[in-house]
Amino acid sequence: MQLSACYRRGILSPRNQEAENQLRSWNITHPILVEFISLNNDTDFDSLWDLRVFQKINGLCDSMIDDYEEELIDPDKLHLIVELIDKEFQNVRSVSLQNLFEAFRELLLNAINNQKPVFFIL
Repeated sequence: MQLSACYRRGILSPRNQEAENQLRSWNITHPILVEFISLNNDTDFDSLWDLRVFQKINGLCDSMIDDYEEELIDPDKLHLIVELIDKEFQNVRSVSLQNLFEAFRELLLNAINNQKPVFFIL
């Protein structure tokens, strides 16, 4: 099954090597262990878009995160996203967005500590 069918509108990171191998193939053949943040709440997704979060990540990481696109960021660039969150998005007013950025930051730090990539399935 393609990643977009399993994880539409989400950010995820593999929790082990088997999960990473399947994710990197862009095809899931059996259950895997991942850390996942759903972006299915249209209000939150639209707010992230309006804040230009994905565009700023693209500028920092030379990536192409966009609506209806799948992208991965390797572990060596994830610290740039953590720094972006810390610098620009710590004072958002929406409690829902605050929780989302907190979960996103935690996912990134876990991925950095485990040397795993982060996948954006929008």
